[in-house]
Amino acid sequence: MSPRQRHGSASATEPAAEPVPGAIIDALRAFTTAMDRYIDVHGGAVGMHRTDLVALAHVMDAGRTGDHLTPTELAAALNLSAPATSALLGRLESVGHVQRTHASSDRRRVSIEMTPDAMTVGRQVFGPLGVEMRAAIGKYSQDQQELVLRFLDDVLAATARATRPDEPAGAPGSRESTT
Repeated sequence: MSPRQRHGSASATEPAAEPVPGAIIDALRAFTTAMDRYIDVHGGAVGMHRTDLVALAHVMDAGRTGDHLTPTELAAALNLSAPATSALLGRLESVGHVQRTHASSDRRRVSIEMTPDAMTVGRQVFGPLGVEMRAAIGKYSQDQQELVLRFLDDVLAATARATRPDEPAGAPGSRESTT
């Protein structure tokens, strides 16, 4: 049953939910579950655990924007302790997916970089998903795609606020919507 179908009617013991917002929340939850399953299935096929793949995604995202992710930043992004992050990086280094490098301006600063091998594995794992998602996205007009993107930015900001409810809006590390 799709999230849209579940929100069609309320039972005698449940109050009626707002049909469209409730269906959207259900669809987002279903998407999260489907992505978790995808990562488990396809990551397992290449011998990688979910945390390893998510770590590589963070390193790749930083590299894409020209930033250099540090082990401390990766630990914060993954909500891992320093020892757990060190073990994770050791695993990824041992299979040739990342390398730790020292900044030329400050040899104490260590950054994490993906290797070409990791990029190949990333394409193998996420390439088929990207093809399917681009096909689904392509069914919508440019204006609709931009609306969905703004919506997703707002949902990400709402999730960040709910994750850290005691943090004031605009505090360092908080994420706010740009719309």
